[in-house]
Amino acid sequence: MSEKYILAIDQSTSGTKAILFTKDCTVHRRVTIPHKQYYPKPEWVEHDPEEIARNVRTAVSKVMQEGDASWSDVAAIAVTNQRETGMLWDGVTGKPVYNAVVWQCPRAKEKCDLLARDAEIAQYIHKKTGLHISPYFTAPKIQWILNNIPGVREKALDGNLKFGTMDSWVIWNLTGGKVHATDFSNASRTLLLDLESLEWDQKLLDIFEIPRQIMPEIKPSDSIFGFTEGDSVIPEGIPISGVMGDSHAALFGQNCFRPGMTKATYGTGSSVMMNTGDRPVYSDSGIVTSVGWVSASDKVYVLEGNVNFSGKTVEWLAEAGFISSPKEAGKIASALNDNGGVYFVPAFTGLGAPYWDNSAKAIIYGLTLGAKIGNIVRAAEESIVYQITDILDIMRKDSGINLAELRVDGGPTGDSFLMQPGRYRQYKGYCSQS
Repeated sequence: MSEKYILAIDQSTSGTKAILFTKDCTVHRRVTIPHKQYYPKPEWVEHDPEEIARNVRTAVSKVMQEGDASWSDVAAIAVTNQRETGMLWDGVTGKPVYNAVVWQCPRAKEKCDLLARDAEIAQYIHKKTGLHISPYFTAPKIQWILNNIPGVREKALDGNLKFGTMDSWVIWNLTGGKVHATDFSNASRTLLLDLESLEWDQKLLDIFEIPRQIMPEIKPSDSIFGFTEGDSVIPEGIPISGVMGDSHAALFGQNCFRPGMTKATYGTGSSVMMNTGDRPVYSDSGIVTSVGWVSASDKVYVLEGNVNFSGKTVEWLAEAGFISSPKEAGKIASALNDNGGVYFVPAFTGLGAPYWDNSAKAIIYGLTLGAKIGNIVRAAEESIVYQITDILDIMRKDSGINLAELRVDGGPTGDSFLMQPGRYRQYKGYCSQS
């Protein structure tokens, strides 16, 4: 291969990264463009898809310029993304019909609660998808858009709309509207994929009132999804391949290729994921089953537990004025011997795995006249550890595998307080951080 680089686009909850990797997987140059968070109602979270599309172009252009790279040096463009965030757009104009509803957003809670009361439906959904009925996943968000934005359902029934997680939106724009596709890892987080057949399930589509004709084609992650086209910044004909949801890409990137290998990704929230091999392992203990990845050569399933708020909890401390910067949190926590009896439950939009309590609210418990800001900060840091440890305990029990190590990645891995192996009780031997 004469080309020098793989250009990776990482479309995350807080921003869009463009990264040039050399053939030996060394980062040559990285650019991050943040995007705005919209809160139309308390707890609701949205992103502007058109802003994200612009940011993809800006980030790509900037990383090529700063990396002193020529487009002829780029072998392919890879895409990874925030997963359960969902949107609909017009297939003719390419315009979104509404903002993207972010994975954190609980607006579909009432509909999910109603479905969960029907034991037969709840059992069917869990058996087919490996997931729990929750507004965390994509289908309830899309159902909300279809049912609440005037004229949208009619357009969908006419076949004029496109359903997408953020990877589909990025690929659509990169290909000039020629390709409407996703990969199996993202598809498995929608509540619409049959884990056994690896196809969109008609009964699930009916349950969430989503027309089949708006769904993307599902492809293996190492497929050629399409080629760049119709952009003044990015030349035509560059292949797009290597598409995977962010947490799955982290598992793959951490070389967790054998059953039992486990990683934790720390970001706004956290994903704890275990490779369970080529057959799904189902859990009734509050963690979920998903596709890890599908490629031309293998198929991998995973157990996963998702924490809604980890890094964002520390960011909230800064936003609320407890600390001046998130980087201070670990240092403050390390300076104390204990939390002084203070505990922090970061249920800002409910609790994810293994509790799945959409009604839970964030609390700080155990305050006394002797409590200081440092105790609250340490309690917030400890809340991240407690949540991840709860998930690891369940994974060990349900898989029957003792965990020798936990591989970690994400921004908060720079926090030395969080990264002490003793924080996670019996889980020792951390590998290198990425």
